Amino acid sequence: MSAEIPETEPQGNAPPPDAAGLVERLREMAANPANRFVVLFLVYLGALAWLYPKASIRFAGAVDFMSALTARLGGASLALFSDAIQYREKLIFYGGFAVEIIEECTGLYEMLIYAAAVMAFPTTLVKKGIGLLFGIPTLYAINVARIVFLVWVGRFYPDVFDFMHLYFWQATLILMITSVWLLWIFKVVRRENPPHAA
Repeated sequence: MSAEIPETEPQGNAPPPDAAGLVERLREMAANPANRFVVLFLVYLGALAWLYPKASIRFAGAVDFMSALTARLGGASLALFSDAIQYREKLIFYGGFAVEIIEECTGLYEMLIYAAAVMAFPTTLVKKGIGLLFGIPTLYAINVARIVFLVWVGRFYPDVFDFMHLYFWQATLILMITSVWLLWIFKVVRRENPPHAA
């Protein structure tokens, strides 16, 4: 004995019942500024990661200039404290220790990460411009200080140079990017406008 199953008419192209709930949840997530920031940050970072290798080949002279400038500024800073410093092109010599400033030593990657975070943050274009004009030179100066410190460590404590270069400063740079970004948010983005005179 079999029970008859009533035939139902096809629903056509109507979405399944869960689709409406999913769309609503996506709208709620998109309405949250924090979620929008994360998505935009990843989009900007992905775009920069895709464009940078192409730009670094096309503008190889600019990248070489940044490497040489970083070596020059790092060497000149060290020369304030010691007569044993020599620097030329992309090289810094301190006693018997020498380093070559390559593309990864210029701070360009850190500046791109910072720029992506600034551009993704929900604020006006003017404040984003201030963030870029303030933050990028600040991060570059921090990077030059990093080079100075590493050359000094390499000269006097060569056994810990690799640890300081590969681990300590990489983690510290992430902290510095975040610190400069948060400083921009609290000092520029969230600063209240002064009251206008009546």
